[in-house]
Amino acid sequence: MKRRCNWSLQEQSLFFIQLGKLLSKGYSLAQAIEFLQIQQSASKQKDLDDCMHALRAGVPIHEAFSRMQFHSHLLGYVFFAEQHGQLAHGFIEAGEIGQMRARYVEQVKRMLRYPLFLFSFCMAMFFIFQQVLAPQFSHLLSSFHAHSAFSTFIFSVAVWLPRIFSIVFTMLILFGLFYFFFIRSWPIYKKMNMLMKIPIVSSWIVSFHTQVFSLQLSHLLKGGLSIYEALQIFEHQSHLPLLKEEAKIMKQQLCAGEKLDEIVQQRKYYEQELPFVIRHGQSNGELVQELFHYSQFSLQKLENRLKKIVYIIQPLLLSFIGIFVVLMYMAMLWPIFQLLNHI
Repeated sequence: MKRRCNWSLQEQSLFFIQLGKLLSKGYSLAQAIEFLQIQQSASKQKDLDDCMHALRAGVPIHEAFSRMQFHSHLLGYVFFAEQHGQLAHGFIEAGEIGQMRARYVEQVKRMLRYPLFLFSFCMAMFFIFQQVLAPQFSHLLSSFHAHSAFSTFIFSVAVWLPRIFSIVFTMLILFGLFYFFFIRSWPIYKKMNMLMKIPIVSSWIVSFHTQVFSLQLSHLLKGGLSIYEALQIFEHQSHLPLLKEEAKIMKQQLCAGEKLDEIVQQRKYYEQELPFVIRHGQSNGELVQELFHYSQFSLQKLENRLKKIVYIIQPLLLSFIGIFVVLMYMAMLWPIFQLLNHI
């Protein structure tokens, strides 16, 4: 049975940042973990005990934290940090990425809380109107011959809108179940090809994958590895499946005599600027620095996209709910005005 994670993403990120800072101050990994362990709850202390036993048994650092069910994206950064030897910096990078992700997830949750409450309340009111008031109003309007095209339209909206939302909600649940039981187990390229058809999701995948690829390649090249050797390390990690599969293909194309910038340009999982950055860096001998700087620009672009999504979601939802409320009041009040006009 898969072990339950006792750490939220925010807690994982903060722990990695604190761990990285202690390592940068000269603590050994064991000393740093033991120091941070004192401040944790009993369940987390047990996790860190197990982590320490695994490390003493020779288990790689990323694997020890993987047994604690830490997030795979964070573990990917730790894996590469082990390879290029900048473990403290790698922990801090992983923690900062995790904090950014946790921060925007929390913002979205906070923004959705009130609109979803309003939406649920409106749906309940529409359901009551549909089941209780609408039949009585319809009977009264018929007895007074007060039906009009507009009142018929309002009644149709009141009857069909809850049904439409029920259908949409059911479809979302079915899609979620389908993803959980089927899509999640698909091969990585099959899964990614489907997700790349969703505009917002595809832009996030491209930005994230570009940032990780350029940053980790920069670190590995800085450590003295060749591009081919760096791709071998990409291939040997398991926390970032897309990067693993891409590395296999790139290695084959490099062996066939193609250049890295040409290979990247053929792939659809990278920002369009990345091939030009690689070409420019190779031409002036500054590939390591230019890849690193570009990874920081990619991270900023990723954060800006997340900000836009967060800022757009709430106004759209509130506007939609506003229209929904107006229709609800019209559905309730219009029949009364119709009756008053015919008394």
